[in-house]
Amino acid sequence: MKRRTYEKDLQGQYLLDDMETLTMNGDAYVSSDQLYRFSRRNHKALTYDQFRSNRAFLLREGHLHLEGTRLYQKYIWECENTVAKALAHNDLGEPHLPEKLIVQGTLTGEQREAVKLALSHRLSIILGGAGSGKTTLIRALVENRAVINRGVVLCAPTGKAACTLTDRTGLRARTVHSALGKIPDDDFLVEKINWSYTDLVVVDESSMLTLEMLAGILAVVHPACRVVLIGDPHQLLSVGPGNVLPDLLALGVPHIRLSSYHRQADGDSALAYNVREFEACRSTDNLHFDDSFRFLPITDDKAIQNCICRGGINLYRLGADVQVLSPYNRSGPLSSDALNIIFREYLNPVTEENTIKDVFLRTGDRVIALQNDWEQGICNGDIGTYYHKSADGMLLYGVSCNRGRTAAWGREGMDPLSRLRLAYIITIHKSQGSEWDTIVLPVSKGFTQEKLAEFADLSVPYISHLERGTKTPSLAVLVRLADSLDVTVDRLLSGNQTTDKSAYYPEV
Repeated sequence: MKRRTYEKDLQGQYLLDDMETLTMNGDAYVSSDQLYRFSRRNHKALTYDQFRSNRAFLLREGHLHLEGTRLYQKYIWECENTVAKALAHNDLGEPHLPEKLIVQGTLTGEQREAVKLALSHRLSIILGGAGSGKTTLIRALVENRAVINRGVVLCAPTGKAACTLTDRTGLRARTVHSALGKIPDDDFLVEKINWSYTDLVVVDESSMLTLEMLAGILAVVHPACRVVLIGDPHQLLSVGPGNVLPDLLALGVPHIRLSSYHRQADGDSALAYNVREFEACRSTDNLHFDDSFRFLPITDDKAIQNCICRGGINLYRLGADVQVLSPYNRSGPLSSDALNIIFREYLNPVTEENTIKDVFLRTGDRVIALQNDWEQGICNGDIGTYYHKSADGMLLYGVSCNRGRTAAWGREGMDPLSRLRLAYIITIHKSQGSEWDTIVLPVSKGFTQEKLAEFADLSVPYISHLERGTKTPSLAVLVRLADSLDVTVDRLLSGNQTTDKSAYYPEV
């Protein structure tokens, strides 16, 4: 079984590279005509005869696989085959179902049905947005599995999601890579771990699950093991071949959707309604508005930027649990890069104490981790405070995160930006799986249609991540959509706070 080939001198290597690019949108295969047209754009001198010759060579050598008119990367075809074989034998016959569910707390009727569904099939899907009771459900699945002394694997596609799962459930969770004993670019279908004594596998944030990850899981579980995919239908899909959740749902894999909403203290508020009924909302006419959710018009990107900076910087100064989000890393005045520079100059200006020559980051900067470091307890996506110090004649740099977690790294010539970046503003992608009491989110009609669609899918569902316990959350979101709806969502929720945060978002 051959993983992606990186040999630069391999005949037709450009076709493998182009195949990988074409399938980043979720397609597991393409047609030969699609591949030729795409490769022709990238390689102007390419002739059809050269293309056919290179394709034939890669097919003979086992790098590509042709099934009818469907042209696959061979490895992706093998992954799809592995999943297909598992789906063909998904019924457990007479499954073990406890007469009385053991739970800590109370399960709703639909949560009980979800537990029964998951315990009755080898592979099942449980869908629900934030606040729909997925954490309680995961605990119930663990407590009611068929053989209580067998193993349980809790995992998620990313380090941040795995850490969040551990925090929410109190149970150990790992990344899918770690659970399968893999490192990036490993072959998921080569077994490196024995799950023969594992009776239950729960994958959280499974919208980000790739075809390769799912195939790797299904390749190592025993026939009676239950694999439960839990996901939010509004989260972004994985980047790579296979739109796993939509494809499995289309194939009729047993699933249930949790529709109840448990988080917002005021269930009758417009905010709670918009989160709960988001799927039915097709325009602003379908949204509810009150003090918890309201729009304010702003005329242009510069005004949006000014409002975000004025309000967001003051919220950070207040010590609020706030995060500013952007759809873009580098494009335009509302990108995370552009806004981070402005925020930092107000919140952590240059001093002799916080700055080192030729080092971009300053002590005290808000930063996000870009890599997992399991030994030091830091996950990709963790946000904390940057610091640097000298130890044994070596300059160390690091990050201090919540729950007293710290990590430090250092070697000659190491650039902190290889592991950390500014996080006063982060992208929507990076924010997945996180929770804050307050968010600020700009969206402009100058954004691409893809980014506007991404905002539509993610903005309101993110709101439902904003409550912890009984605290009433505060939320600020800035938006300017199309000409027909040239508005700004400015302040959403200002409740039982010791400081009136609405004062930091004055009328514009």
